[in-house]
Amino acid sequence: MQIDFINITLIVTTFLWLFSLGYLCFAFIALELFKYRKNKKVFSSNFCPPITILKPIYGLDPDMLDCLRSFCQQDYPRYQVIFGLQDKNDPAIPLVKQVIKEFSDNDTSFIINTELHGTNHKVSNLINMSPNIKYEYILIADSDMRVSKKYLSQVVEPFSNEKVGVITCLYNGKPKGKITSRLNAMFINTWFLPSVLISHMLQPMRYCLGATMIVKRSILNRIGGFESLSNHLADDYILGKLISSLGYKIHLSNYIVENIVEETSFKNLTLHELRWARTLRRVEPIGYALTFLTDSLVLGIILGVTLYVITGGLILLLVPAFLTLVLRIILHNSSNEITKSGNITEILLIPLRDILSFFIRVISYTGNSVKWRDNMFSVDHLGLMYEKQVINSHNINETEKISESLT
Repeated sequence: MQIDFINITLIVTTFLWLFSLGYLCFAFIALELFKYRKNKKVFSSNFCPPITILKPIYGLDPDMLDCLRSFCQQDYPRYQVIFGLQDKNDPAIPLVKQVIKEFSDNDTSFIINTELHGTNHKVSNLINMSPNIKYEYILIADSDMRVSKKYLSQVVEPFSNEKVGVITCLYNGKPKGKITSRLNAMFINTWFLPSVLISHMLQPMRYCLGATMIVKRSILNRIGGFESLSNHLADDYILGKLISSLGYKIHLSNYIVENIVEETSFKNLTLHELRWARTLRRVEPIGYALTFLTDSLVLGIILGVTLYVITGGLILLLVPAFLTLVLRIILHNSSNEITKSGNITEILLIPLRDILSFFIRVISYTGNSVKWRDNMFSVDHLGLMYEKQVINSHNINETEKISESLT
């Protein structure tokens, strides 16, 4: 009986490890194909409809001034920028005012409105900004994203095809500061980005990536406006799902946005990635359950230990993990070529990064709570958010509305 158990364990661990190696190879192919398409793509500037840019803001972000400026200095004929805040004491307000003053010749403004329209504060912010939207095409961009001056002209062209309902962009992590920031950027660049590309290869996209999304206002109104997203944790996923259900395509742009990453501690890093993990678990439970097959290095270690228990051979203990690490380094370097980021020392962090991902995946099944900024929420099986704890209670208690704009 014991022998059968050991043999079954060996067969299962070997199969899972080989499957995980297949994932790494598939991820490498997806990255290389994307790199080829990106280098081959010729951008057309013939289609340049006016665009409204919505920038929901909640507190300070790293390099925030540069990130906000980047959306106000677009080499594009006509666009509007609206910054939205939900607290009159938000520490980002002086930066927002500075940017608006610098670009006073542009159509820029900011709105402060404390009203909540559901448990998703970002969506509430978007709803509050909606009355000031001027144009049909609406870009939603997080406050920690940075783009080049050619961003709008390079991403909007697919809307010339009337079947396209949303355009969304990949993003890569640009770390600042501590090792925890590098670990988070590595997760974005070498796990999240390849996983999206693999999904895109296998089937049409049915979701958006919330960092940056462009949607037609007429289509947004057909799904019930931003209000239809107001209680969902994964508002970007639901937006894509609702629009694709109308028969429209979701276009994944070749443009990669920069996400400025600054994690000040392992605790913050864990809470941040735990929110991502539990979000994915709620919106795609089966797909998320299978993501443990991407933990190639951990599976290699488990296989090595199993082989060592059976044979006592030290080489067999090390070989699976070593082969996996070689493939992980190749994938890491391929990703860095696309994102134009990375540091040679990051290779030394790959084992820590993979082991951390594995444990966060395990922890994600131990509860349904997530932390967003200063607030704690619980999430049900439908992905709906419920206020669990409000650390900054004045965001809820204040009922006054303040609207200011500088043009």
